[in-house]
Amino acid sequence: MNYSYRKKINMSFEETLDEVRFVFIEKWFWVVSNINISEKIQDKVDSNFKNYTVLWFCNPELAYKYLSYNKDLWVFLPCSVAIYEKDDEVYISAGLPDWILPLSIEDHKLNELSRELSSKIKVIIDSI
Repeated sequence: MNYSYRKKINMSFEETLDEVRFVFIEKWFWVVSNINISEKIQDKVDSNFKNYTVLWFCNPELAYKYLSYNKDLWVFLPCSVAIYEKDDEVYISAGLPDWILPLSIEDHKLNELSRELSSKIKVIIDSI
């Protein structure tokens, strides 16, 4: 089992960033936050770090299920999706809750919710 789901994209970095935002929003996720990681690293380390942006998305229905089940699960929300360049190619990578949550919490119902969310993330990324 992998902790993330990654896909190489045949678009420019900026086109991919726009498409990821559009597709996640279209699938009923909202953008909670975003950060240009490469810009922050370049500011602090004075390096030429390639394009790397992380978007945090949340699905209201699944957030409700998680938080109704256990209010402390907010530490695992929202879902992070990275868009980055490596070796002149663009990738999307997203963390998979069905891998990380069972390492922290053993709970059958929570694992089902995590599998549901991981499945949605994979479907969305595959559609790009």
